[in-house]
Amino acid sequence: MLTEIKVVRRTVCFCAGLLISLALHGQDSLDTKPFERYWTKPRYVPKAGVGLQETAFVEVGVQLHKIYVHPLSLASAGPYLTIDGMIRDDRVIVGPKLGYEITAGLVGIASDFTYYSDFKNHSWAFTPRAGLTIMGFVNLFYGRNVFLSDFRFDGIEENRFSLIFNLNRDYFNLRNAPKKLKRKD
Repeated sequence: MLTEIKVVRRTVCFCAGLLISLALHGQDSLDTKPFERYWTKPRYVPKAGVGLQETAFVEVGVQLHKIYVHPLSLASAGPYLTIDGMIRDDRVIVGPKLGYEITAGLVGIASDFTYYSDFKNHSWAFTPRAGLTIMGFVNLFYGRNVFLSDFRFDGIEENRFSLIFNLNRDYFNLRNAPKKLKRKD
């Protein structure tokens, strides 16, 4: 039992030392500003995900995404244009939507307007959403569809859950990401 505890301690110490040395190896002490706060330059990034109402759906599109770098956490924001797609009773329903999303740390909110259509009928919906996020990169949201049209499609319910990915490559190298220029007043 004591031998196993020693092995676990040594393994933990070795891994911690390895992680610290790797972190320090990548830092340039002349260029590092530990408490710097800034927005990255906005960039168009792919936005993709899956969701569930009464029927499962996929969402794909693009977002003008920017990241706020803060010493304690990350935030992100930006408008997006995506399309929901689902199949219900052998008919395809598409929903182009325009919205805006804001995340900070582990919390995110968004809202969008969606035009659902099966190319014969159509319906408008406004959807506010909120939920958990991993710094804006992965979002797990609950939304509530507020229908703005009299007609409603079967399979598009008032409640919806979605798992969305904002695929911004700046998340993988924030230190070298292009920064938004500050205005000089």
